[in-house]
Amino acid sequence: MTGIADRLMDAWGDYIVALRSNEGFKEDLYDRLVSVLRDCAPEWRDAEAIPKLAVNVLVDIVSVSQAVAESYSEPVRQRVYEANFELYDLIVECVGAAPS
Repeated sequence: MTGIADRLMDAWGDYIVALRSNEGFKEDLYDRLVSVLRDCAPEWRDAEAIPKLAVNVLVDIVSVSQAVAESYSEPVRQRVYEANFELYDLIVECVGAAPS
């Protein structure tokens, strides 16, 4: 069975490869990435540690997507920017620790 970190890596890889390959913004790949992040949130929200593989992905999501967005013209660029805001919020849900 594939772990959640592997699922995250796969979803992120598919999403960013499409963007980097000039295929435009693929809603289905974005929706899959969002779905996996939503699955990660309850599992990691109160965890003391997150798998390294997942951390690598979480660190890259916004910055790499932002950089790739610059290669597109409107309206694709704007859609990637909007997606980044949504992805950032989901990342915070995954790793945001509640104050003790």
